[in-house]
Amino acid sequence: MKGRVSPALDRFHRSYRSHMPHSIRNPQSAIRNLSRRSFLRAGLAAGAALAGLDARAEGKSRVVVASSAKVLRDGQALHQAATQDLVDAAVCALAGEKDPTAAWRRFVRPNDIVGIKVSCLAGERLSTHIEVVRAIARSLARAEVRPNRIYVWDRKLDDLVRARYPVVEAADFLCVGNDHRNLGFAPPLITVGEIGSFFSRLVTDACTAIINVPVLKDHDLAGVSLALKSFFGAIHNPNKYHFANLHQAIADVNRQDDIRRKTVLHILDATIGCAHGGPTPGPRWLERLGTIYASRDPVALDATAWQKIEELRKAKGLEPLLGSKREPKHIPLAAAANLGTNDPARIEVVKLEA
Repeated sequence: MKGRVSPALDRFHRSYRSHMPHSIRNPQSAIRNLSRRSFLRAGLAAGAALAGLDARAEGKSRVVVASSAKVLRDGQALHQAATQDLVDAAVCALAGEKDPTAAWRRFVRPNDIVGIKVSCLAGERLSTHIEVVRAIARSLARAEVRPNRIYVWDRKLDDLVRARYPVVEAADFLCVGNDHRNLGFAPPLITVGEIGSFFSRLVTDACTAIINVPVLKDHDLAGVSLALKSFFGAIHNPNKYHFANLHQAIADVNRQDDIRRKTVLHILDATIGCAHGGPTPGPRWLERLGTIYASRDPVALDATAWQKIEELRKAKGLEPLLGSKREPKHIPLAAAANLGTNDPARIEVVKLEA
């Protein structure tokens, strides 16, 4: 169904638009009004260009780690313009392109229906920042994916509301929870290893491309909750797997054919990260990092970001996850399932600073 809107998605789209004021029903107008400023500034521009030209290691999974203090504001919100620059820089370096539009076109086509999977369980304190999602959506629009073909989704609509997402009025994308009657969890039951679940119809039916946008955070059972665990939001019964065989279940969810085939990009929101107490930590465990990770390989990304969490834990005097009861064993299990690599010798980390 590449490029074709499913009946369920069409019903949702008509219902969504019927609740929008007229000024919002032409979202493309908001994209035309974007500033045409240079896509990067200072050291970030040079770093992205060098990464694209010089980092060509064969047989390696690239993980870009782009950082800028310019994205951070007081409180939880981010500076939108600086966030746009940072996200585009990370994607340019990952794609080996100098121009952001060319970089994004490496991952999506104009006729794609793109699902942006966010992580909003923790509410406004530690969810995928809406500024990061807006940056992705606006870049997709520049790559000629229309905003009415971009769906931001998570397990529950209420989680999106608590994380400041505009679930009725949005110029850059549409929001939907997997509790939606048309696009939510639905038969048939899909079995993959330890998993026997209903998957979201956004994953199995509606979307032709998925961009996974989790958060950098510790997890009280899994050790870390990053790119791989993010897709527990695609199944109706994750609570069933949070104790017995948790790590194998995380790997198996990512083995599901639609997730494995349709996920074109992983962008980890590490602008604010969590070293302990996740997935819903108290303020004392949050760190303002101003960082975005980008990769096509979820295993390489998780292995790289796990080390950052270990650094944060060490700085706070906390025991390492490695060797503990919470060691994130789903990462090597996912590597064993050929979902990516956790071998440092096969991971190329490209760092950008501004």
